[in-house]
Amino acid sequence: MTGDPPYDPWLSGLWEDDEAGPSQAPWLGRRAPSQEELPAADLLMPLAEAEDALSRLDALAGAAPPAVQAGLAARMALAEAAGWLAVEDIWVHPRDLALRDARLTGSTAAALLGERLASVLPSTMQDAEAVPVEAPADAAIERALALARGLRRLASLQTVDPLDSASSFAQAMEALGPARWPVTAADPVPDFTVWRTEFLKAGEGQPALVAAAYGARRWAREAGEAEAARPSAVQALLVAAVVAKRRGRLRHVPLPFWCAFTGKMGIRRPSLHVAEWPLVFLANLAEGARRGLSELDRLNAAAAKAQALAAQERRHGQSGKAADIALRQPVVTAAGLATALGATPQGALLIIKRLMAAGILREATGRSSFRAFVI
Repeated sequence: MTGDPPYDPWLSGLWEDDEAGPSQAPWLGRRAPSQEELPAADLLMPLAEAEDALSRLDALAGAAPPAVQAGLAARMALAEAAGWLAVEDIWVHPRDLALRDARLTGSTAAALLGERLASVLPSTMQDAEAVPVEAPADAAIERALALARGLRRLASLQTVDPLDSASSFAQAMEALGPARWPVTAADPVPDFTVWRTEFLKAGEGQPALVAAAYGARRWAREAGEAEAARPSAVQALLVAAVVAKRRGRLRHVPLPFWCAFTGKMGIRRPSLHVAEWPLVFLANLAEGARRGLSELDRLNAAAAKAQALAAQERRHGQSGKAADIALRQPVVTAAGLATALGATPQGALLIIKRLMAAGILREATGRSSFRAFVI
């Protein structure tokens, strides 16, 4: 009939009976979307773009050499930490977070008082137009590093699952700050096993990434992150990463969400409670995956240079081993490299100079007290 809508295979099952009711996305099955969920048609294109970018990133990372794979996970995790800080109006370069995580630098507050902020935030201050009046809060930096460690563990260790037990889940969440669970103090704390079963069951009929988006929203509401005092939703997005991993969506890289906020002006905090939240989530995943692909290309190029240098040195040189360490670790120092290689600091510095001459390493600090190097 001319009045019938055109047939669209994306919005109806290929083997549905005519009497089955209105068409809907196959992945919704028999389950009708709730009032808070977007229609399937609104999610199809953003979901396809996010799935495509993430699939390429995860597959290429899985095919990369082990050092590149480990280094990509570490650097993406730090980029996530820097992105979350940017949402909180705290600007810290991922390389400076790497220095702090390696305990090569200390308190930003103390450094500002001593007028030496550039010594603990060299990359950040290099890009800054002026010295800030206030230093990035040490507590926020430590929370960001906790996020990076959690994401890195999820990506690197296949057996890590914060939802394994109540204690492991509490440990993962508490590292990212306080949250009330449940939101209403009068409500009893639910049995963890029962809660986990119900929590995961809610997303069973959805694609993994859509389930991760709505899982983040559910946790934000249950844990009180919806309040103005907790606008970052950093815990909720870690829950999203856990949901995606449990569904087998990512095996080699962290879920890239926060890094999409870095380098942007006029950042607005993401709201998990608006109807468009899944669209924001999927768009950020696609952008984050594209940035991850760019970083993977950079690390693969460095690995190729390192392989060529190692071939020139044959069996007796240690440049290949040093490059492997530098690929795995976001920052290296001569002292740390010497310990890892069983060499003297002077010998390690000579190896670093060879790697710099080959275009594999470059200096990240320019400090007189110590020197750190990055790919």
